[in-house]
Amino acid sequence: MTQESSHSAAGQALGYVHQCMWALVELGKRATSEPAAQLRLETLDDIEFDSAGSPAELLQIKHHTRGDGPLTAQAVDLWRTLNVWMDLPSADKLVLRLVTTRTLSEESGLIRLRDGENRDTSVALDELLNAARTSTSKTTDKWREKFLHLNETARVELVDRIIIDDGSLPAAHIDKELVRTFRYAYPTGRDDVFLHLLKGWWSGVSVQLLSRTLEAVTGQDLIVQVTEIADQLKSDALPIDPAVMQEHDESISDLYKDRPFVQQLLWIALENNRLWKAIRDYHRSFTQRSFWLRHQLLAETELDRFAFRLHDEWEQTFDSRIAAMKREGRTDHDVVGQEILEELARESRARLRDRFDEPWFNRGMFHALADGELGYRVGWHPDFESKLEEMLSHVSST
Repeated sequence: MTQESSHSAAGQALGYVHQCMWALVELGKRATSEPAAQLRLETLDDIEFDSAGSPAELLQIKHHTRGDGPLTAQAVDLWRTLNVWMDLPSADKLVLRLVTTRTLSEESGLIRLRDGENRDTSVALDELLNAARTSTSKTTDKWREKFLHLNETARVELVDRIIIDDGSLPAAHIDKELVRTFRYAYPTGRDDVFLHLLKGWWSGVSVQLLSRTLEAVTGQDLIVQVTEIADQLKSDALPIDPAVMQEHDESISDLYKDRPFVQQLLWIALENNRLWKAIRDYHRSFTQRSFWLRHQLLAETELDRFAFRLHDEWEQTFDSRIAAMKREGRTDHDVVGQEILEELARESRARLRDRFDEPWFNRGMFHALADGELGYRVGWHPDFESKLEEMLSHVSST
């Protein structure tokens, strides 16, 4: 791939990301006043808003990463958009909105297509007609000819429906627009974590919309999600990082295969499927607490207190099970170890926060303690301590 084509591919990919994130901005602006509004991606246009089951507004999103100068009546972007819109049935009376990172020249008649009191579509139409007749661009030739072949009424009706939103923020700065749109929803100082969680949810929604596994998303859907995220940011709750909820394949096992907590599971002959799930629990738990600490949602001291409670639960269960094993004269130590692990996974009642209750997190934290993290050491095999000493002494001698 040449450097030029590489830049082109990167720009195109960034354009798609920008389109999806701008859809979130647009839905956010409408959600509270139009909760029933439905948003679709890549149907009649880049973004489509439906009202009462019918298309009401179409948006073309144009993103530029380099300085391409002002948007003029001869711009390829503009005529490519008009070409799409000229094919729409005129009877639909859709609002047609062009959102672009480029800026209109104040001398251009196209500024009269901005929304507001200075709007005058007749001035803009005159400028478009002049450009259609005088431009020498080969790229736009067929589109301009198509525009000139419309009858006068059709041209007037088309331009009357067009709104240009110029100077929109590029992808690299779209978070600023999201902050402005949703600042009502989250606690002061929580911009970064709120946007991380919201964008994580929206990325999943966008994929569903583009793959047609989800037909549309509504303003009400967004309100519910925003409310849920804001609720998770309250002092008695904790938000779940979207990365934790992703599907993980078994290749992540390779990251941890030499860790003490994995060796402890092998000592109790845990079968492969359960071993993989235990590693996944550890990975999710580690990812989640790293997220909280990184965003200052959780203090180290609070995590230490939680680890103490987990250790206390383990100690009670381990001592009880070992005492019963000795009374019964059992020698199946691996099975006893599995029973200890299963009981703690099933019966643990420790909570990091009152309204954070995710069993996978507790399970993963037990494995973190089995790895020697947070100042504690737990195990499953009745002789785990002597086995650990032997393993660690072997490691230190090599």
